[in-house]
Amino acid sequence: MRIQRAGRMFGAAALAVAGVLAVGSPAAAQKAGKMNQIEADWVAYDAAAQTVKVKVYKVREGPQAKELKAGQETAFKVKAEGSILARTSVKVNGKAGKLTDINAGKRVILYWMPDEADKAARFARTIDVTFSDEELDERYPDRAN
Repeated sequence: MRIQRAGRMFGAAALAVAGVLAVGSPAAAQKAGKMNQIEADWVAYDAAAQTVKVKVYKVREGPQAKELKAGQETAFKVKAEGSILARTSVKVNGKAGKLTDINAGKRVILYWMPDEADKAARFARTIDVTFSDEELDERYPDRAN
């Protein structure tokens, strides 16, 4: 009887911890509508300053998304290394990448939120780079048109 009760208490505690972690995670913030999204052209990555600069192409969605305008060049704080929950993740055509993999002029989708340490700054949580149709045709010449 004590073992069953201890098992139930452990299970309840594990669920509570999982709930706290899920609510505090960037993925949960994105699902809850707290994440902002823009489409932009890549300008540069400054490793020393831990920032990226982009030129906004299209504002997509998010509670602070209207702070940015198409054609505006702006900077975002990034964290290149560390825990998956804290760093900026980069995906190049769906595969894990690095900030240094992105070339100037490349179109990206950038998911951002206000920086926790400096509310006046923006933190880039996720950066997605997708291949253009031309790049896909070059890479996969036999793909269906």
